[in-house]
Amino acid sequence: MPLPLADEQRVAIEMMIRPDNVSRRVAQRGQAVLLLADGVAPGDVALALGIHPRTAEKWRVRFSCEDPVRMLADAPRSGRPPSLSWPPTAPRS
Repeated sequence: MPLPLADEQRVAIEMMIRPDNVSRRVAQRGQAVLLLADGVAPGDVALALGIHPRTAEKWRVRFSCEDPVRMLADAPRSGRPPSLSWPPTAPRS
């Protein structure tokens, strides 16, 4: 059964997953959503994207909501925030 996806949601996802706009993880999830909306089976999506079949099935469930575009972004994670400078500079003497 295809993942329900409105035309405006499809356009938003296609715009969102352009390589210069988004991280690889978000782009991969967006591609999965588009494939699932086209009726591709989760197992075939997994093969096409190089992910585990359980991950594709989990994403199918996750994006079966009213606003799948909002769900594409990474959730905030706990832990230390990223450093402002990278690579670290050498200690001054």
